[in-house]
Amino acid sequence: MAALLGILLVAFLAAAVPFAFRLLHSFLWVPRRLERRFRRQGIRGPPRRPLSGNAAGYRDLLAAAQSAPLASFHHAVVARVAPHYREWPERYGRPFVFWLGPRPRLVVSDPEVVKAVLTDPTGTFDKAGSGGGNPLARQLFGEGLVGLTGEKWARHRRVIAPAFNMERIKGWISEITAITSSMLDKWEPWEHFPCTNNS
Repeated sequence: MAALLGILLVAFLAAAVPFAFRLLHSFLWVPRRLERRFRRQGIRGPPRRPLSGNAAGYRDLLAAAQSAPLASFHHAVVARVAPHYREWPERYGRPFVFWLGPRPRLVVSDPEVVKAVLTDPTGTFDKAGSGGGNPLARQLFGEGLVGLTGEKWARHRRVIAPAFNMERIKGWISEITAITSSMLDKWEPWEHFPCTNNS
């Protein structure tokens, strides 16, 4: 009986030790190595925790943003629904990186870099799917072209391309102008809203 228990213990250790090393590699070694590479390139972000990444900081920012009521008309929507996209670039610069568990999310805002990422059909850039695994962002973005990659992106891009033909868009100008004018007529005068630009 003792020999059987010894064999079972050895078998368990033989399975558990490689699994533990894979976990250590995935949760500690790889993120630390990536973090050093980002720092060497001048890309910074909030300090991360080994298992949860920046989840606690994100939750704190979201709670603070949603604690204050919004005015009836306010277009600082990003600061309300995704405050990390407003707060962290101010603290850490652009581009910046934040962590969802052991996985980094590099946030770029340079138009040329964004264009390269969104129009790349090779799959070089992982756009992290629609909403980046965040259920709130998935509700905002849906399963649209922005979150697709690879062959699925190429197929959807071919399907929608004719709708955005320049001649077709030129035909919409009068309709877009009329709708925009009617919306602006319904809004209150601009002097009632706080202005961030003191010009």
